[in-house]
Parts: sequence; structure tokens; C-alpha cells
Amino acid sequence: MHRPRTDNPEPADEGVSHSSIGPAPEEIIAYWTPERMADAKPRELRLPEPAPGPDDDPEAAGD
Repeated sequence: MHRPRTDNPEPADEGVSHSSIGPAPEEIIAYWTPERMADAKPRELRLPEPAPGPDDDPEAAGD
């Protein structure tokens, strides 16, 4: 069961807000006209570097 925290006072209103509302699906579909699709370029994807594994430790090598 979820209960609200009681040890944290309510935050003061500092004029900051957040909204996760984006464009409606219909707006997105209307935006991508055939002309825009023809001129679109793929986005470059940058993947994070893989975390080093136990075999990647230079100090552990050389026995």
C-alpha cells in the first residue's frame, strides 16, 4: 500500500513547473508531410561506451 511521506514538508511555490505533455499524435502525423519525409536525415546515434570488464584491467595482465 502506498502512503504519502509525512516527514517531508510541502515544497514552497517557487514558480517552477513541469509538464510531460507533448504534441498530440495527430499533430505529429500532420507535421510529417511527404516533403518533410523526403528531406529528413537520420539522426546520429551515439551509444555509451561499454563498461570495462575484468579482462580489460591493464594491471591484472602480465602474470
